[in-house]
Amino acid sequence: MRQQRLQVWSCGGGTQSAAIAAMISNGTLPRPDVAVIADTGYEQQTTWKYLDTVLNPALGGLIQRVRSQDWATVGLWSLKSQDLLIPAFTTQSGRLGKLPTYCSQEWKKRVVQRFIASTYHPKAVTNWLGFSIDEQHRAKQERGKWQRRFPLLEHRMTRDMSIALVQRMGWPTPPRSSCWMCPNHHQRDWRQIKTQNPQDWEKAIAFERAIQQSDPQVWLHHSGTPLAIADLGEAQEVLFQHCENEACFT
Repeated sequence: MRQQRLQVWSCGGGTQSAAIAAMISNGTLPRPDVAVIADTGYEQQTTWKYLDTVLNPALGGLIQRVRSQDWATVGLWSLKSQDLLIPAFTTQSGRLGKLPTYCSQEWKKRVVQRFIASTYHPKAVTNWLGFSIDEQHRAKQERGKWQRRFPLLEHRMTRDMSIALVQRMGWPTPPRSSCWMCPNHHQRDWRQIKTQNPQDWEKAIAFERAIQQSDPQVWLHHSGTPLAIADLGEAQEVLFQHCENEACFT
């Protein structure tokens, strides 16, 4: 007899996740056994507002919010090397560089896996991830107990198509899911946080100052200057690939 796999949707709370929610709501996709969103403690408040007022009401409270601090085995700093685990900028070598990205692995992917293993004890899992055609290069399959499914790729959905679907449902346009202190922010992201989410902006400034107590040569802004005084103008726009290394579930 073929082994039944637990259907687990890793929700990121952003645009593509809203599209998956819409497809579940309108019957295009079956209802998963479990839906989980990892709460790193750094997510912008716009994500939680959208989850609480739009997605979960539409899905009957399907999406569970799981605190990363309850399941992660490491915080901001590596236990072995004491390296910072977010992709911050560094001037330690005398030139501006960038640290590797470990946060999405440690605070999202592994948190969800530990929560599911401890709570449901599945023999096998099919993990739904919300990569659209625009992000197809990130859609890597895994073998073994945890296998992956990409519903938006199956339906040939782009990010723009995802937004259009959500709007056809009569739902507000979803915010892009991201942490308020993420060094991968575009200039426009920082501007939006500063002007529209001032509490998150102040938290990001305080966060940078706090991590600089341990390493004074790390920065959240690509200029290698304090976030509080960084030039956020369009002329300084630098493009980064957001939240690579298993992504932030989008």
